[in-house]
Amino acid sequence: MNVEEFKQYLDEKSLFIDEEIEKFVLEGEKVENLHDGMVYSLGLDTPDRNTRGKRVRPVLALMTCESLGEDCSKAIPFAISAELLHSFLLVHDDIEDEDQVRRNRPSVWKKYGPAHGINIGDYIFVKAYRAILRSGDVGVGSEQLVKLVDLLTKTVDRTGIGQAMDIGARESNDISVEEYMRTVTEKTGYYLAYPIIGGAIISGASDETLRSLEEFGKYIGPVFQIADDILDLTEGKGREEIGCDVKEGKRSLLVALATSECAQEEKERLFEILNKAREYTSDEDVSWVISLFDKYQIIDRAKERAREMLDAAKTSIQDVPEELRENLSAAAEFFLERKI
Repeated sequence: MNVEEFKQYLDEKSLFIDEEIEKFVLEGEKVENLHDGMVYSLGLDTPDRNTRGKRVRPVLALMTCESLGEDCSKAIPFAISAELLHSFLLVHDDIEDEDQVRRNRPSVWKKYGPAHGINIGDYIFVKAYRAILRSGDVGVGSEQLVKLVDLLTKTVDRTGIGQAMDIGARESNDISVEEYMRTVTEKTGYYLAYPIIGGAIISGASDETLRSLEEFGKYIGPVFQIADDILDLTEGKGREEIGCDVKEGKRSLLVALATSECAQEEKERLFEILNKAREYTSDEDVSWVISLFDKYQIIDRAKERAREMLDAAKTSIQDVPEELRENLSAAAEFFLERKI
């Protein structure tokens, strides 16, 4: 599978995943400001694919399962859990970052209020565990089921650590590239590897393969996050504006690279802008930061760092079965090249 084939696979499987997620979340009772909020967070209330999201994570679970020779139907409940985990983290992340827009419409907390937003996120998280437990209904053995639950628990553990580091960094007027890399490895690496490792567990992969896939995540997570940092200042990440990361004071790789190059007065000005309350950060402030990054060719340097991490990711899976190695390499290239 090459990048174009992965994109086609993603488009095809995402439609199938949407149907399965919809069946799962719409069953049972309906409570106002809870179930409708969950449906809203997943974009299931609209046919707009950009609002619904690409469903990358559940598709990775299905792709891994198929690549290792297993019937991907056994991975459907787990794949649903991967998208629910993603949605839970986005709902809470938007509250923590005070992001008012997600995928070109009001974020969950902005639409339903912070209190309901927190509760909706928590409820989605519980549903992720419920989805995993459904794996037993499609032939996943009890030993594998325990491993999947353990995987989800460990993933949220590491992601929480990374999120705390990310939030804490906003109180610092300095950040090194090494500090940034550790933060995004914790925040993004484990949770991006989650669907891949889970799909491999369902397929009965060896411990050696599972270790390689975990290592792959430690590299590909930063690739994904660096691409995200760049998108924020180029395409806007579906938020109708560029520079949201600047307005929330995020210490991105771009900031880490700039502080290692720029003059002291420029560094002071940069952190003065990043330390402003979101509502007081002007478009002129964002433009100044972008001009600083342009001056030192920061975006190009960030792309080079992402490419280095991508190459390391590919090296980390040299010993996994060939079809899986090729398909994951194509997915990794897609993460680097994505535009939204």
